[in-house]
Amino acid sequence: MLKKLIALGVLFIMTLSCFSACDPKVEISKGAFYSLQEAYDNGWLTQGDVKDIAWYYYDGWSCDFEYLWENRYMTQEAVEKISHELNESGELVEYTPIPKNPETLDAETEKQIKQTRVNELRESGRKVKLKDVYILSYYGTYNGCVALMRAEKGSLFSCAEEVEKIADVLFWYGSSNHIKIWKKNN
Repeated sequence: MLKKLIALGVLFIMTLSCFSACDPKVEISKGAFYSLQEAYDNGWLTQGDVKDIAWYYYDGWSCDFEYLWENRYMTQEAVEKISHELNESGELVEYTPIPKNPETLDAETEKQIKQTRVNELRESGRKVKLKDVYILSYYGTYNGCVALMRAEKGSLFSCAEEVEKIADVLFWYGSSNHIKIWKKNN
């Protein structure tokens, strides 16, 4: 009789531990975030991809590219590396990026991206929900890598201006919030 009670007790404890370890609100992350530099260094992004991301990033400001160098955010040469290219004749012409494909993120991809961030924040002890994560801007998908800027409720970014050079392309940031690359797990 004592053995049966002990066996039932052990079974009860094992069942409870199983249910308490399984949080139905936590989804498995389907991807990971990387910096632009990491994605470029790993060969996931080409120099052309980085240039397209920069073009969409600055175009999102709705400002003239000349504004960037006239206001000394970047040199004229750095701006021209994004806004112009050499044609077959060696002439400098205005650059046209490859159209974003997809033009906008579908709901499922957006959910996976947000869930990845939710899981990262929960691992660091923050209590967040999917609705607390925002995709501020989308700069295109390149070889399965989604370029974006994101934030979450309660996020704090420094106001320090920062410049990042990747693949000979400059990115000027007005805060510590930088472009991230989300890549789906294989």
